[in-house]
Amino acid sequence: MDKLITFLKKEFPNDALEIQECIELLNQCIGGSRESIKSAFNQAIDKKNYDKIPLLTDFLATIDSIQYQLDEYSDMLQIDEEVEESIVEKEISESKEKLIPDYNSLRVDQNIPHTLYDVYTHKRPAGFELFGQRYDAKEWKDVFVQTCEVLASKDLSLFRSFVEDKTMQGRKVPYFCIDTKVIRAPRKIKGTDVHVMTNMSANQIRNVIERMLRKYNIRISDYKIYLKADYTSLHE
Repeated sequence: MDKLITFLKKEFPNDALEIQECIELLNQCIGGSRESIKSAFNQAIDKKNYDKIPLLTDFLATIDSIQYQLDEYSDMLQIDEEVEESIVEKEISESKEKLIPDYNSLRVDQNIPHTLYDVYTHKRPAGFELFGQRYDAKEWKDVFVQTCEVLASKDLSLFRSFVEDKTMQGRKVPYFCIDTKVIRAPRKIKGTDVHVMTNMSANQIRNVIERMLRKYNIRISDYKIYLKADYTSLHE
């Protein structure tokens, strides 16, 4: 496995980054199951269902072991910051309409909802839906910023806590901060003093949104993404 990861990072850094992003999303989803089991554990104690406690404890230990292993793989797949930034910049650049030939042929049905479990490489957003309301967005950074604004309006204190919450930050750079000098392409969230980093790939943005929803105890299935175009065929 070590040799494979080293090879991917050197020869196919794009693939290494995409695998890492998917591993992190999987780890976040598993973390959600861990919280559900913890809740069941506490309920078992409250209801004195002591026969369930050993089984739930074993499941929690198993999940911890899986997450530890996934973290190790994610760390091993971490590419140099300069390389990652160039990949993200290229993806953002290629998503610009002016660089896409025969744009109309690449359009997709903007009324079909997609989930945060999908892969969004080479895809362009039309908007998203949260709390039953749809918001238009032309770029992934707009999806991210507007989602932050919706959540901040719902619970400003919780949103602002992301600045100090290490689980809501990147491995090398913060996603949320007050000081704009520490992040790339900062955008201020309306109604707050918080700035967010917008120079991220579509899948990175997807992962951060998934984290935010879990912090807000919002079901991942309640968040929908709508696409405008799919450029995948141009990169095959």
